[in-house]
Amino acid sequence: MSSSVKSENLFQKKSCVVVCGASRGLGECISITFAKKFLTGSVFILLSRDGKALENVKTSLQSECPDQLCITKVFDQGIMQRENFECLFDGIVQSSNISLADLEQVVMVHCAGTLGDITKYCKEMTDPKKVRENFDINVVGTILLNSAFLKAFKDVGSKVIINISSLAGIQPFKSWSLYCSGKAAREMFFRTLALEEPDILVLNYAPGPCATDMQKDCREQSADPETKQMFIDALNSGGLLSPQTSIDKLCEVLTSKFESGAHIDFYDEIKQ
Repeated sequence: MSSSVKSENLFQKKSCVVVCGASRGLGECISITFAKKFLTGSVFILLSRDGKALENVKTSLQSECPDQLCITKVFDQGIMQRENFECLFDGIVQSSNISLADLEQVVMVHCAGTLGDITKYCKEMTDPKKVRENFDINVVGTILLNSAFLKAFKDVGSKVIINISSLAGIQPFKSWSLYCSGKAAREMFFRTLALEEPDILVLNYAPGPCATDMQKDCREQSADPETKQMFIDALNSGGLLSPQTSIDKLCEVLTSKFESGAHIDFYDEIKQ
């Protein structure tokens, strides 16, 4: 693994920032928070399956950050067709007249994903379609999108990849086999990328338990009683984080010293 690096100027570069899964929750918060922090004149490309919600995020972003360019694109990374990925960024760059030569940095935030089927235990995973769809969305689609991003912006000097990970990527939870294995596979992919490409800054960020729609699904759908109760207790005890609190910590991490490819949790101590 590469040595620790500090990126104190990350937010001070004219950048193109891509956020996949930008229409709600953490992705929405990342989009608006980053737009406030990045150098004026940066470009934000927001991707999501939900076009209506995406336009609402764009309206909020442009209202708060009128000097940033915001582009939205309805995109489903679970559609396993080569052209879904290969033509994505070239089309956006051309139609929006983005000058790659003017960019100092490109940033890719992988926030899209699903819980998968958390109503079953490992031994009950018998539906090949559901299992395949889970890995298509959470793993295969992420890999293909990441490769398309790196190809489209290969001539931009500075590159940053942020994978929104989870404690579930490094620790198993009962009845969460699909989610845990998907997060673990995704994280290992990005750790390998960091090893192969030392000039790319890679971060696996686990945002902690945040008050999002996904948390509600965890409380209501988890098959395992202990797992379900853990999330109920987090809600009742006031232990859930707001998305803004978690993303503020992400911004701190990005300007701190960390090893490219590292898994950093919201609760981890930051090295300055």
